[in-house]
Parts: sequence; structure tokens; C-alpha cells
Amino acid sequence: MEPSDHEQDTDVGPRPARPGEAGGAGVESRLLEREDELRRIGAAIAGARAGRGTVLVLEGAAGVGKTRLLRAATELAAESDIAVVSARGGQLETEFAFGVARQLFETVLTAAEAGEREVLLEGAAAPAAWLLGGGRADRLGEPVGGGDRSFAALHGLYGLTAKLAARAPLLIVVDDAHWADVPSLRFLGYLARRVHGLPVLLMVAVRPEDPGAHGLLLTELVAGPEVDVVRPGPFTLDAVQTLLQDAFAAAPLDPRFVRGCRTTTGGNPFLLTQLIGALHARGAQPTSAAVEQVGEMGLETVSRWINLRLAGLPPSATALAAAVAVLGDGADVVQAARLAGLDPGSCDDAVDGLVSMNILRGADGLAFVHPLVRWAIYARLPPRRRARGHRDAARLLWHEGSAVERVASHLLAAAPTGDAEVVEILLDAARSATRKGAPDLAVRYLKRALAEPAHDMSRPELLRELGAAEQSAGQFTAAAEDLRAALECTDNIAAKIEIGFRLRTALVWSDRAHEVAPALDGLIADATERDSEGALLLEAAVAGALQVDLSTPRGLRDRVRQVVAPAFAGEPVPPHISSLAAVEALFANEPAARVLRLAEEAARGRYQVPAFARAPMSAQIFVALIFAEGHSLARRLLDDEVEDARRHGSAAQFLNAAVLRSMLFHRLGMLAEADADARAALEAAHLHPGTGPTGSGPPAHSLHAPIAVAVLVDTLIERGKIGDAERLLTETGLADADSPLLLFSFLIGTRARLRAAQGRTAEAIDQLLALGSRLEGAVVTPGIVPWRSQAALALAAADAGAAHRLACEELELARVFGAPRTLGVALRAAALTASPNERVDLLREAVAVLEDPPARLEHARSLVELGAVLRREGRRAEARTALERGMDGAWSCGATALAQRAREELHAIGARPRRQALSGVDALTGAERRVADLADQGLTNRQIAEALAISLPTVETHLRHVFQKLGIRSRRQLAEHLGGSHKPAAP
Repeated sequence: MEPSDHEQDTDVGPRPARPGEAGGAGVESRLLEREDELRRIGAAIAGARAGRGTVLVLEGAAGVGKTRLLRAATELAAESDIAVVSARGGQLETEFAFGVARQLFETVLTAAEAGEREVLLEGAAAPAAWLLGGGRADRLGEPVGGGDRSFAALHGLYGLTAKLAARAPLLIVVDDAHWADVPSLRFLGYLARRVHGLPVLLMVAVRPEDPGAHGLLLTELVAGPEVDVVRPGPFTLDAVQTLLQDAFAAAPLDPRFVRGCRTTTGGNPFLLTQLIGALHARGAQPTSAAVEQVGEMGLETVSRWINLRLAGLPPSATALAAAVAVLGDGADVVQAARLAGLDPGSCDDAVDGLVSMNILRGADGLAFVHPLVRWAIYARLPPRRRARGHRDAARLLWHEGSAVERVASHLLAAAPTGDAEVVEILLDAARSATRKGAPDLAVRYLKRALAEPAHDMSRPELLRELGAAEQSAGQFTAAAEDLRAALECTDNIAAKIEIGFRLRTALVWSDRAHEVAPALDGLIADATERDSEGALLLEAAVAGALQVDLSTPRGLRDRVRQVVAPAFAGEPVPPHISSLAAVEALFANEPAARVLRLAEEAARGRYQVPAFARAPMSAQIFVALIFAEGHSLARRLLDDEVEDARRHGSAAQFLNAAVLRSMLFHRLGMLAEADADARAALEAAHLHPGTGPTGSGPPAHSLHAPIAVAVLVDTLIERGKIGDAERLLTETGLADADSPLLLFSFLIGTRARLRAAQGRTAEAIDQLLALGSRLEGAVVTPGIVPWRSQAALALAAADAGAAHRLACEELELARVFGAPRTLGVALRAAALTASPNERVDLLREAVAVLEDPPARLEHARSLVELGAVLRREGRRAEARTALERGMDGAWSCGATALAQRAREELHAIGARPRRQALSGVDALTGAERRVADLADQGLTNRQIAEALAISLPTVETHLRHVFQKLGIRSRRQLAEHLGGSHKPAAP
């Protein structure tokens, strides 16, 4: 166990004078040598009061005085009419899902009247009701497919923070954050990145981070942008002398004695007070004769002094101190007495003795005067007695009706004994943690449950639950192994089918799609005899994995064709076969109309499929609709999916929907919307439990990241921000990432486009041709990744013949496919690689094909290319018309690079095009557009603030800018300027 640094102003140990009493003004009342820290705290409080959010981290060793500074901040906030919520991490708190977050807000909600509580937990804050109770918690339902609520919980807590800050500026204090539970640390990081838009000061006290995932979250918090890190230092010799003068008021101080105390404690304030208490107990005086006694104390002052004081108390006090050390701070007196085996009278005497010796605080509940004291008592317990104490504490708390997670936290520290009740408790705690958005904590509970011997009857269920929790936590490799084990020891065929489907997902998401067929073939054979519908579901799952794995041998790909053959023959099939068939038809470059028909059939019946199998099928439907250009239905279904994910709190569902919607928006030329969804998906993936890049290869937490990053890089290229695009690839660890999964093809195509934009043409060509080789035999259609046309344009200068052949090949495929956007892109590439006398006709055809608004960016691009060709042919009037239309289309999409090129072409023919929009809808930023869209939908400013989890003043500022840029004076005028809008991507 590690010591903490929760410093109290109550000194440990009897002495002649306490700080602030006779003997001089004490260190506590004057906060010695903390003038700079107090100045920075005061500035941060003033900033919060003025609406400027700040994150201030106090970092330092145990006992250095961080808690005293937090208390000073609280006192300053009270003087400034700033509301305060506070929490403290503890060793047992690490096993509570959102334990620290709940400490912060439960007191506020408990004090609120019923109606006010409902208001606080509505809107963007609604998901917080899962953690805190009340609001609409009982009406929100379960996440789709049993998913976790991690991202929604974070957003809900942030929404609640924004609501509280809207009522009054807010100080949020978290002490001992290094002992906060992981979900709460994720919330603090989530809040820290957004606090600058709120009248909030977030103050966090931490020790220097520990290694591991917990430490990484702390490092991320401390090292975040615009975080002010305050590191209180140890006392100097002058401060030590001042403190000693307070303690030994009647005696002169020997300089060697002062130096000895400074050397022994390192100037640590808490250790210094412990040393002083121990010296008083020995009757020492601050003279040169006592220097040797100071040295004898060494750095174990706390433990030695506590043991000395305990030795002077009756055994009942020692037993009670041990019980409180096991139960943790805030222990109930009656529970502690029972754990210590004391009757009420003996317990009262023990409490009085421990308080008199400054071991326990004299307050409600039982708590040590400092966590270092608790650590010293806990550490002196023999390991077996410690484990037995936690087991007894768990049994006591369980039978008295304590929260299941509190009971489970003790079981994690207890030795397995083969107790069936322990398994039940831990399983219950795991399910509770998953529901609250802490599946990584559920994994710990379930692993501990599996350690209980002689309970084979529960093993299949535990393994299944563990695999599901690991999958929700992003631990896909571990999930696959535990789900395999669950399959081996499960007899129920329905359970085996669900486990098999989860195993398929875990294998695909751990980049092992090639293992799916060998893992499930035996189960399919078994299910064929016992559950034919389940067998077909698993067969479709295997086929889907083979379909998206580009390394699948051609022979195995025939298996996919066999599964979808009935759908291709027009026979009635289940929706999960229709969705699979839609993707297969897409890949094979069958007419887009056929792809759309199959996808629409699947969409109509998607709720007939079991919930655990719905996510892959939904993804297949969306992919087919997006790339076969069924934009209207894709948009409607994806909007519904994002809203459903937000309502039910499923991080996985939100990730799937947001990343695919970002791709749809990008293809529609809605670059601001594409950017917003892609960034929301990346953040959700980052905050999803189990996150963190693995270095090379796909990020461990999410295979959504390659698509989201591809969309963002493409958007940055369209805006001419080439350097930013390169930095994004590097920062996300995806600059060289690769995988045989199809989704990485989007990223590879985008990286090649970036290389071409950077003038690294040879690299772009090599990457695109390699991508073509990879797709060969698996994905024929140019509708997904038009690698041929991209390669043709890059090759045009070096090898015109090869470029034209590639462009013509894509054009031929695009004409068969028949989707307008795909055909228009191919026509443009064919035109730009064709002979001069063919270019204008092909470009005019491209413009005509793309005239339909859903393809407005590609339409604008084709107009600009047509105008450029016409200019070079001297057809100035026609060129000007095409270029002006192209420039307007580019501006409307936010494609500033294309718009700038159109301007340059117009300048070349002597035209004077208008400047980039400084007003109008095209001048709106992404944030302004999202606020304007919600205002257009009729939401009030406060409702907009809640929906987007931003402050009310921020909403007002955005709307003021919107009104100025649109030249309007009321909300009623928004509709005529904005046109279409979409709901912001915020789960």
C-alpha cells in the first residue's frame, strides 16, 4: 500500500502548543512559503468568476501541503460567492465506478428539491442519472446490444457540470486524485478539455503519476493544454525554524537541531509535525543534545510515532484502529465495532482514546487524521490478517445492505475461499459497473470471481460475462480468449450462439478476422442440428468477417457467395443475410440499384435480429447505403442511430454511427458536419475504456479511428491545411498504420492523396497501386475507394498512357455501377487523362451527372476543372461561368483550397471574383453553425447549452456572431439562411 498526501490541519501527537495557539502564530494559519501558490489560486478563482474556466493541478509528494492549499482555495471561493463541490480519492475508492464523480455531485443533488433535481438531470445531463439516480434514469432503457455507457456517462456528468456552472461560478476540488477510480479520472480529463468555456475552476491534487493505465490518465490530465501545474516545494530551513519556534516556544533553538529536523524530514510539512510530536513524547528539547535523537527517528517517523501512541492505549483501541484501516475513512462506528469484535461501551472508549491521541478525527464517522496514519496502521497488519479483515468486512457490509461495489472492493483484497456467495456478489458488482459505464472495473470483479475455487457451475456464466465486459472495455484480445473458454464449457445452444457472435466481434476488432471461421465452424455444425436460425446467424457472422478481411483467400470468399446466393436469387431471406448480400453486391460492382434494394430490405427488418448481432448488420446496411449513394435513407437512419445512442448511452453504438455519418457527410460535401462527427467519434474512441495506441498497427481501442482520421485528413486537405493533416496522422499514430481489414483502405487512400498534395507524387502512386493490388479479387467497385482515378491523376505527368488506361478502367466500372457520384469522379479523371479534344465533353458529362445536390463538392470540383480547360482553350465566357459556379459550390462546402484555385483561374482570364465570404452562412464556423441549427429547431439558449454541453455565455456569443454574419435580427430569420441542418454529434 502507498501513502497518501491528504494533509489535515490537525497535527499528530501531543505537544505544548498547537499552531496558532500559545507559542506563536502557526504554520497552518499563515501557510508558510506558499505565497506564489496562493497568488495563482486567487488568479484562477478570479478567472472562474469572470467566466474563464481554468484547470489547476497541485502536484507533489505526500504531506507537502496540497490539501491545505485546496482548503485555502475553498475559503477564497466562498468569499467570492463561488459554489464548491469536492471529492477525495481513497485506496478503496479506486474500486467504485465513478466513485469520485459521485462524491462531487451527490451532495448537491441530495440537497436539491425534487423538482430542481429533475431539471438538473434533464437534457445533456440525463445520462448522469444512471450514476446519481433521479432524473430520467428509470426511463432511459438499456444500451443496445448490452453495450456500455462510458462515453454517455462522461458527457452527462459534463452536462451536469455545465448546468451547475450556469447557476453560479463553480469550484471543483478533487483531493488525492491519484487514488480516484479510473472512470472518474476519465471524467476529469474530459472536463479539463472543456472547462475553458465554462465559469469553472477545476482543482486537482495528485502525487507524481504511477506507471500503468491509471498513471497514464493522470499524466494526460497534468500535461493537458492550458493546465496550470503548481508544485508546492518542501519547507526551507527558515520555514522549519519558524515551525519549530511555534512548537518549542519556551526554548531557544540550536541551529544544528533545526538542520537535523530539515534533513531528516526533507522539509516535508507533515513529516516535520510528526517528528516534533515524537520529540515531545521523548521529552526532547531543541538543543544540540537532541540532534542525535532526530537522526534516530529517521524517515519512519510516522509509523514509529503511531505505534508508540497505540502502545499506550488498551487493546480495544488497537483493534478498532485496525478495523477502521480495513474499512476505510468514513467507516460507520457500529460496523467498525462489529468488525473489531467490540461491544458498544468498549468501542466508545476506544474511539475516545484514538481521538485523544490524534489518530482518529473527532467528527461524524470514523476517519484518520491523515491517510499517512491509516497507511501506517494498515501496513503493520500481517498480510493474511489483512486479507481476512477484508473478507470479514465484505461479509458484514453485504448482510447490512451496503452498496454492492463497496462490498466488492473488499473482496478484491480478500483471499479466495471457495464461497459461492462471493461469486454472486462479484457478478452483481460487475453488472452494476458495466451499466454505469465502467466495464474495465467489471473485468476486475469477474476475474476475482473466477479465482474462487470449487464453483465450476458458475464458470460458464462468469467467462461469458468476462468476455463481454472485456469487449466493452476494448480489451479485445483478452475477450477473444475468455469467450473461447466460455464456448468450451457451455452447453446451452442459445448461450453458445451469443458467445460465438461476441467471439467473432472480438476477433475482428483485435485484427484477427482470419481466425473467425476456424473458431466458429464447429459451433455452426452443432447449431445446424439444434438451432437452424442460430446457425444461419453464425454463418452470416463468419461470412461478414471473411468479407471485410482483404487477406481472405479467393476460395474462402466463395463461402460468402454461397451464404448470400438465396438473396441474389430473389428468395426471401432474413435481414442479416440481406445486409450481407448488399455489401457483397457492392464489392462486386453490381448495379447500385440492386445494392440499395438489398440494403433497404435489411433496414426494414433489422429489429428482427437479436440485439447482440445488430451492430455488424447495421454497419453493413450503412456501408451499402452510403457507397451505393442511397443518401437520403442513410442520413435518416444514421441520425436516428446517433440519437438512439445518445439516449441509451451506448458508446459502441455511437462510435459506429458517428464515424459512418462523418463519411456520409464528407461524400455529400458537408465538410463542417463531417469534421464534427469525425472528431466526436475520435474522442469517444479515446475515452472508451481500454484506450491507447499500440504504436504500429491499429489503435488497440478502436478500429473506428482509421475512418475518422481519414475523414479529418481529407477535410483538412480540402481546406488547404496540409501541415495540419500530416500532424494529425502523426499524433494519432496512424501515419504508417496498416491492417488487412477493409476499413484501412480508406486511410491508405487518404494518405496517398495527402502525399500527392505534398508533391510527393511517386509515394502517392506507389501507395495507390499497392492498394489496388490489395483490393483485387475482393473489392471491384470504384464506389468505395477510387484508387484507379487517384493513381491516374498522379501518373498523368509521368506516364500518360498508363494514367489513361487506369482512368478508363474505372470509368467502365463506374458506368456499370451507375451511382452518380462514382460516375462523375471517374468521368473527371478520364477527362483529365484524355486527349485535349475529348476533355471538354467528358467534363461536361461529369458536371451533368453530378448536378444533383448530394454530390455538390465533386460537382464544384468538376466545374472548376471544366472552367480551367475552357480557359486554356480561350473560351473565356464559358470558362468564367463554370469557374464562378465552381467557386460558389466550393465555398458552400468549406473547400477553401478548391475555391482558391477557382479564384486563381478567374484572375487568369481577367475576372475579379468576390472575396471569400466574410458574411453569410459560408462564413459561419462549425461551432456557430451547430448552435444556429439548434436555434433554428426552436431550442432556447439554455437548451442549446445543455445539448452541446457548453456555457450559456458561449451560446450567446455564438448566436451574436451568427446574427452578425447572416445580417439578421431574430431567430425567425434563421431558416431562410441556413437551409438543411443536422443534429450535433454529441451522445
